[in-house]
Amino acid sequence: MKAINSNITAVIPCYNDGKFIRQAVDSLLAQTLLPEQIIIVDDGSKAETRKILRSINHPLVEIVYQENQGVCSARNNAIALASTDYICTLDADDYFEPTFLEKAHKIISTRANVAVVCCHYQRFGNNNLERDVIKPLGGSVANFLVQNNGIASALFKKSCWEEVNGYDVSFDKGYEDWDFWISILKKGWNMYVIPEKLFNYRIKENSRDQVANANFDQELKLKIYSKHQDLYLLHAENIFAQLNFKNNLLKNTVSKTKNSLDYKIGASLLKPLRFVKSLFN
Repeated sequence: MKAINSNITAVIPCYNDGKFIRQAVDSLLAQTLLPEQIIIVDDGSKAETRKILRSINHPLVEIVYQENQGVCSARNNAIALASTDYICTLDADDYFEPTFLEKAHKIISTRANVAVVCCHYQRFGNNNLERDVIKPLGGSVANFLVQNNGIASALFKKSCWEEVNGYDVSFDKGYEDWDFWISILKKGWNMYVIPEKLFNYRIKENSRDQVANANFDQELKLKIYSKHQDLYLLHAENIFAQLNFKNNLLKNTVSKTKNSLDYKIGASLLKPLRFVKSLFN
């Protein structure tokens, strides 16, 4: 690892993630380019997590305690304490591969138009079964109007956080990182995606992201549209093209599924049951 002035502060919001927080912190301490400071904000966790946090003893790690205010507030409070030019966000249940900060720092410090750097990532569950590698598109704001083409854990310029007044705490139900990236990128910045799997995203039952997607997706998308309406009107043609592409992709997927052998066998097996059910309707 390089013990030089990296000009990076890593921030970790933590809410009842004592089971995973050490892995997140250890992944930062194992970086080939160390952050100058790691700030963990405990967002009103229960006693079990607080006990684990108090046991973390490292000169680079500072732990801040607050009453439960949500992930946006936790991130904002940590970033406000940072004295470095670059901020690395990491959720308490995820972790980076050792070279992420070194590679991300090299890009963000040498490319004038890049404000955010993230990477490809692997999803995994509590049973450690690995899933497909996800490859966000990144780029300009036009790539973020239909879907979030970045990830929450990334390296970005603190000055950009200041320019957009931080994470919007009104996104308390989710999609706050999507809104944050749009707010930054609409200023003319780009997000660079390192084409390597350098991040690991944990899939948890009833996680905040899953709840947001299942229960508040339409509400949150309308909220993003309302906040950035001028941007959506400016890029209307591009958005239509993206939606049309996604619609055709969905149609092809449905068609392939219906024509698959598994689908046909399943439909055949269910046919007698449907007939019996129809007799009682």
